[in-house]
Amino acid sequence: MQPSRIFHEEKGTPGLPKIIFLHGLLGSSRNWRAVAKSLAGERHAFSLDLRNHGNSFHQEDASVCAMVEDLRLWLEGMGLSSVALCGHSLGGKVAMRFACRYPGLVERLVVVDIAPRDYPPEHHVPTLQALLGIDLSSIKSRKDADEALSASIPSWAFRQFLLTNLEEMESGFHWKPDLASLLASIESLSTNPLLDEDRFAGPVLFVRGGKSGYLRSEHFSLVRRHFPDSRIEVLEEAGHDLHVEDREGFLGLLRPFLKG
Repeated sequence: MQPSRIFHEEKGTPGLPKIIFLHGLLGSSRNWRAVAKSLAGERHAFSLDLRNHGNSFHQEDASVCAMVEDLRLWLEGMGLSSVALCGHSLGGKVAMRFACRYPGLVERLVVVDIAPRDYPPEHHVPTLQALLGIDLSSIKSRKDADEALSASIPSWAFRQFLLTNLEEMESGFHWKPDLASLLASIESLSTNPLLDEDRFAGPVLFVRGGKSGYLRSEHFSLVRRHFPDSRIEVLEEAGHDLHVEDREGFLGLLRPFLKG
């Protein structure tokens, strides 16, 4: 399978050490674009779309394990044998699982605001159902879609994030992600991606948002069980999307870690 059939990619500066960025649920490669561009001259950055997201292909199997194998095939197709890997939320789960399964391919690992634990699947169900519940044939503009979502999703900022997944074509509007497959797989996507015996001995940076509850102090022992050479940093004023909310603060942690 050709790499372009696995992921949408955004290339950075060739000839430099490689870093791969993976987005969260209902995100896309564009979520990492600003960070990737900020590393120009330091790293050759790839920001990728996971399966069933962005411009990547759709499949009923939306599991973390399937995404891990997609990444392995992509790296193989690109001829990459050692990369830094950085994932946010769902992308962080994929990155953790990948590093434990294929440690020889991972130079160092960055996990953004997610822990190796189970999360309640019902957290994402209302959002996915709200998106699937919109009659796209009646949508004539993004404003129409925003208004249609406003009752079920009161946060304007969150709606704008979700609406980055709405694409207008000649036939009308459609959702770029495979929402039905993601909803059908939400229980597996919400579980801990790691087995008890999974370990990655390489250097790992966990970054959490001080206003987020996804990675808390009670999870630190889980982190260190699977990642013995890890450190955990916090951006106090940021929430779950800390690489967007405090990009400079995140880069201030990422750059020295990548330099070792």
